[in-house]
Amino acid sequence: MRFLIAGLIAVALVVPATAQDKKAAPATIKLLIPDKPTKTEVTIEGKALDEPTGLKDGTRVFTTPDLEPGKTYAYKIVCVVVPNNYTRITRTREITFKAGDTVEVDVRKEDPKNKDDIKVRWVPTPDDIVDEMCKMANVGKEDVVHDYGCGDAVMLIRAVKHFGAKKGWGNEYDPKIIEEKALPKIREEKVQDKVTVVQGDILKMTEKDVEEATVVLLYIGDDLGEKLSPILQKGLKPGARIVSHRFKLGDWKPDKSVTVTGADGDQYELHFWKVTEPKKK
Repeated sequence: MRFLIAGLIAVALVVPATAQDKKAAPATIKLLIPDKPTKTEVTIEGKALDEPTGLKDGTRVFTTPDLEPGKTYAYKIVCVVVPNNYTRITRTREITFKAGDTVEVDVRKEDPKNKDDIKVRWVPTPDDIVDEMCKMANVGKEDVVHDYGCGDAVMLIRAVKHFGAKKGWGNEYDPKIIEEKALPKIREEKVQDKVTVVQGDILKMTEKDVEEATVVLLYIGDDLGEKLSPILQKGLKPGARIVSHRFKLGDWKPDKSVTVTGADGDQYELHFWKVTEPKKK
């Protein structure tokens, strides 16, 4: 009998503690962010977190308050990546964890299952540089010119009015810019019959949206250019030309790149592509 009791005591000593017996503990969130000089604004569960001063690597570590053991917690993390002063890339992640866990969250690249939201602040291209872009594309009377993220529509207007293009079409994300910049300028230049601007999002475009274009003029940033590239390659017909002010189209190598001096004395880089055959869909 004495041995039986001793055995029961020994068994009792190795029984795992229940959730109620465990102590509250924090969880650790290890956030992998793009390296400097990119700035990343982080919000966790609706609370904006200051970027640590002197941060040099691409890792930030956050500790939650003490959490109740045994429960599963869900946090929403929103990171706004700011690679330059006019582009904002929003990446959202949903994570689950328990007290005591260490969770690694990678926001250095887009998650294919959770697409980036990219916004680019409109910056106008000087008229004389637009003219250089039209010359590079050899815009003529048979061309339909498109501009995605067209802002005040200057590229479309000049292509039609000064280079004889038969039609200009563009989209712009911000309806305020359309109403206050593009439409008044189109009326002022008296090209309402040939230039159309609509509200639209480059990230939602398809091959069908670009198929009419024979020339595409762009100034949209590298991130949007990378997104737009496969659509242009699949949707444009052979012979179509693309000229981009400053930015490239992902890994699609330009046929030619030139640097021109503007009337303001600044240097402007222009990139040119010509479609030989559409990329297979």
